[in-house]
Amino acid sequence: MNDQPWLNPLSSQLRLLAAQQQLPHALLLSGARGTGKQPLASELAGYLLCRQPAADQACGQCKSCLLFKAGHHPDLWTSPAEQHTGVDAIRQLTQFMQGAAQQGGQKIAILRDVELMSEAAANALLKTLEEPPQNSFLLLLCAHPAQLLPTIRSRCQQWSVAPAFGDEVRLWLERHSSRPVPDFLLDYTGGAPLLALELLETDKAAAISAQLLMLEQYVAQKLDLYHLLQALPDDEQLPMTLNWFIKQQLWQRASSLQAKQLQLVSKLQQWQKDRALVAGQNSQLNLAALLLSIRAALV
Repeated sequence: MNDQPWLNPLSSQLRLLAAQQQLPHALLLSGARGTGKQPLASELAGYLLCRQPAADQACGQCKSCLLFKAGHHPDLWTSPAEQHTGVDAIRQLTQFMQGAAQQGGQKIAILRDVELMSEAAANALLKTLEEPPQNSFLLLLCAHPAQLLPTIRSRCQQWSVAPAFGDEVRLWLERHSSRPVPDFLLDYTGGAPLLALELLETDKAAAISAQLLMLEQYVAQKLDLYHLLQALPDDEQLPMTLNWFIKQQLWQRASSLQAKQLQLVSKLQQWQKDRALVAGQNSQLNLAALLLSIRAALV
């Protein structure tokens, strides 16, 4: 079993299929960032590479398991940690899959963020999916499967890593971090425990807590716009924080907002689109306009 308890039911199903030799050669593991696609794929790869699995898990002692633990297994290929996978990486994958397994067992390839592949890379990947080599498994990871070519989706068995909530996950967070876990954190991340842990360990969770409090004070007219703008860093986390805050405020006022609710959500979506295109003072002005709209709608 891995260290992420919310993954254990899905992991057990996959290992059972592998033990029964019913696991398809291509799997598409989908789920939001931070739900655990990578550790799920890694554990399955370790099981498939093990030369003498015990019960439903890798033995951890054979040469193959030791190579896997050391991160140097010659029969495991993982895509480069880059934002976009190009055709050169897929060519490397194809070459790897066509070669013989050096340890005499399976060959496993893990391809991350497949929805970000270039068109040329996706078309090159199709060839491997259409004619998979024997004794090989291809594990595709993505957050947005709808963005994949239908021909790629149709050639993979799809498994979804669901969001994880509840006391068990909160206890897991408390065990893995010395920092206090805010009550809102799992909901804020959409049930993504690994993202929640990242926010805790980088002190971003505490900063988000402070920002949410300031937004509440601003809406209650206890904090002015100037000081709020000074305290809100325009970073990659801000859209998520504003999105969360607005949804929570709208949920609390759902019976009284009516048309203003749709207008506010529309303005938030437009701000997120514009944010990628503007910079400097214009960005600050756009953020100020959005914050004014938020308070006007929620007061």
